[in-house]
Amino acid sequence: MKKFVTFVPTIRVSMLACCSAAVLLTACGGSGDTVSTAQAQTAALSYNSDATDAGASVAGADDSSVATSNVSEAAPSDAAAAADGNAPRLLAMSTAVSVDANANATAAAKNLYVATTGSDSNPGTQAAPLKTIARADALAGPGYTIHVAAGTYKVSAPALGSAGIKTTKNGTAAARIKFVSDVKWGAKLVVSGTGITWDSRGNYVDIDGFDITGTGRHGILAGGANLTITNNSIHDLTISGGCNGSGGAAIDTYGPVGNILVDRNVVKNIGYAMIGKCNTVQGIYIANANVVVTNNIVSGVAAVAIQQWHAATASTIVNNTVFHSKDGILLAQGDAGATAAGSANNYVANNIVYDNTTYGILEGTKIGGNNRYANNLVASSGTAWKVKGAVSGSISSNPLFVNYKADGSGDYRVISSSPAIDRGTSVSAPKIDVLMVARPRGAAVDVGAYEY
Repeated sequence: MKKFVTFVPTIRVSMLACCSAAVLLTACGGSGDTVSTAQAQTAALSYNSDATDAGASVAGADDSSVATSNVSEAAPSDAAAAADGNAPRLLAMSTAVSVDANANATAAAKNLYVATTGSDSNPGTQAAPLKTIARADALAGPGYTIHVAAGTYKVSAPALGSAGIKTTKNGTAAARIKFVSDVKWGAKLVVSGTGITWDSRGNYVDIDGFDITGTGRHGILAGGANLTITNNSIHDLTISGGCNGSGGAAIDTYGPVGNILVDRNVVKNIGYAMIGKCNTVQGIYIANANVVVTNNIVSGVAAVAIQQWHAATASTIVNNTVFHSKDGILLAQGDAGATAAGSANNYVANNIVYDNTTYGILEGTKIGGNNRYANNLVASSGTAWKVKGAVSGSISSNPLFVNYKADGSGDYRVISSSPAIDRGTSVSAPKIDVLMVARPRGAAVDVGAYEY
């Protein structure tokens, strides 16, 4: 399962390559000033916290899979989401915003704008926008929102380990830095080369609503702590250079802390031509502790749609729809950062896992205790289960999607007769679905990314 052959802990981007290639600056590239690391918790969705399981039903679609990274064991600080002692810990909601007497002026001063028609010599106002996300990051600080206008932004990452976009600034728990595509999926980042589309290293950062595609090996590489990665479409990464130790992933979280929310992303066709032929290219790749993965649609991934590795532990993987990859969901530790205790205290629930080649849900190497699997629908996936943890409420029927297509172009909601409806558990279920529809709508939470 090795993904990165070499890794230099002090230079996190090198985890992606077997060489320590310099990060190249491009149209959307550049590096910002590094600021001191902030402390505290990540902003996240609020979650249902009922201790009693209620039926669930959810359907979704799209793809994702494994990734890798070197990290030390995180010290989790997130709150328990359910009343019982076994409930998984979840990221705390942090919405505090400082307000001063001149709030309007302050708000205006903390917005920066990026557009394809802009220039990095501009001040970054709406009337005079910047050209690159990296320049906006250099000008930003805690509490800033970087608005990226719709358009196509060409990103060059020619070498392994190079990054088309590199952002480094830190927000704080009360004043996060937000990168937002003003039109969902309207800001299109098209990467060329074999490197990283977006290398995000800041703490307390949000990345929301971008469309990422191209020849590169990584979509978003997230090395900071207390992050949210939401509403992005990361698709058709062709993994230039083929299957090798440099790996690849749509979303890759690493770093010594974690506390990351990955929610409502559509990930599909990541190394699609290599499905079942390459174990080092993943969809959503978790390499640190306390990562919450919810409401994602992941499909067409060469190896694993959602995978743990390195020091990953205490993950909450709930209400995702994953299909047509080599494997659906894998819990494991390995390589740099792996601990003696192994991956433990994980909670995997309410997921639809369908039409995967080798395994549906499995445990790999270095597994610890208290791993729980509740109310997952696993069907048509080679060997459906290979786990030692506690399994309850599982469903083995076809989810009955509205229009199933293996290539991610279908409709992955479910029809009225689906066995996913009202069959989930409320424990740690997100209160909204992939379309921001409130859960539950019926008698109980549905299984999958969509609430019927």
